[in-house]
Amino acid sequence: MNRMNAVMIAIVGLATVTAVRAEPGLRTQTGNDIGVSLSSYQYQEPGIMSLKGTKVGLDMRAVKVSGDRDKLIFRGDLRFALGSVDYDSNATGSANGDPDWYLEARGLFGKDRVINEAVISPYTGLGYRYLFNDGRGLTSTGYSGYRRESNYLYLPIGMIHRIALNGQARLESTLEYDYLLAGTQNTSLSDVGAGYSDVTNNQSSGYGLKFSVMYLKSKWAIGPYAHYWNIGQSDTAIIYQNGSPAFIGVEPQNNTMEFGLRASQQF
Repeated sequence: MNRMNAVMIAIVGLATVTAVRAEPGLRTQTGNDIGVSLSSYQYQEPGIMSLKGTKVGLDMRAVKVSGDRDKLIFRGDLRFALGSVDYDSNATGSANGDPDWYLEARGLFGKDRVINEAVISPYTGLGYRYLFNDGRGLTSTGYSGYRRESNYLYLPIGMIHRIALNGQARLESTLEYDYLLAGTQNTSLSDVGAGYSDVTNNQSSGYGLKFSVMYLKSKWAIGPYAHYWNIGQSDTAIIYQNGSPAFIGVEPQNNTMEFGLRASQQF
């Protein structure tokens, strides 16, 4: 709870920045946009292994403003990002070029508020993130890799802050906290051979952060963004070998960092 309070204080602080001037165009408008992104991506299990690479992303967004007074804003987000990552571990060696991609879908709702000649838009909703990593093949030391799938269901709590700039341009900053509701990690140990079974671990603790600053003018926008996930250690599950219990499997605590640049077109 203390962590969530700290994030909300930061969101309120962002929302109270003084604007250059207030303009009607700062309010959320019904419409759609499509964007592309290029990012640096890193996944880590501290002290165990890391995955590093570059991702290319495609983002789509649809916004509907409903009602005449006290308007509600409904928004749907869809993001797909893919690339390849390099695996590195002190225990099992290294491997290059593993396929790695994720899909994220969100349904959000919120409202606009005018504060200090700026517009802020608090929002919440529900999000889902699916990630696939294909580590099949041998590492530099001869260890066999395998496929991994991550599933996160989360509660986003965020704030958009808009101010007007000169030349009818706008600056839009977004800060978001993502509370993990449920997660699963599916590991295809059968890829290794030796009669191992696949295993699923449940993840119940974790959070994410999203931050972006976009320069908007007319029908296009561009700006940097950062995404972060910190997921706690999973529960334990029995791994079988040739039908008999072999050992206990656990998904370690891990974090993911992504920094990139996004450009979008509104229509």
